[in-house]
Amino acid sequence: MARQHTVNPAKLATRTPVLERKVKPDGTVREYSCLLLYHDATVAVVEFVMTHGVSVPELPIAIPPGSVSHGFFWPRRPYNLYRMRGPDGALIAHRFDAVTAVSLTQAAIEYRDLVLDWWALPSGAFIEEDRDEYEDLLKAGRISAADAAITARAAHLVSTRYRRVIAEAAALERALNIPPIRQGLR
Repeated sequence: MARQHTVNPAKLATRTPVLERKVKPDGTVREYSCLLLYHDATVAVVEFVMTHGVSVPELPIAIPPGSVSHGFFWPRRPYNLYRMRGPDGALIAHRFDAVTAVSLTQAAIEYRDLVLDWWALPSGAFIEEDRDEYEDLLKAGRISAADAAITARAAHLVSTRYRRVIAEAAALERALNIPPIRQGLR
């Protein structure tokens, strides 16, 4: 059964702007302007509309322009989750990122990216991404032993619990009155 998050109505945001700030292992920062849908001490939920289409060459994923991503960020978990749906509301994919140092405020969601990502596709496929890049950074000393331990924990938790985390995020979306993902194959 999915963990239920009790939504505190006082923490609902009226789609206020928030910055998602991802710090890469090399120190570069990527920022995304999002809308804050919910924020409390345990989770933040943001919405990002993808104005440009994206394809992931090594994966069977195409994200058309106008797709929407809902990001879920937990300060005590070594991963985050994005639920991506197309302009028609149909599920494109779920993506988990290994992360650490998650900070949630009304103005910004900030975290350090630990390189590894996992995709859960509507077909049922579960795919790890960027393992070679992670291993190269680890060998070069660009990933600390502490961050390697966090990444290993994220890999274990995501690979064994991703379905439960997705169900938890769907329940939170329902509590926040976010329209459900339209079922059906793309």
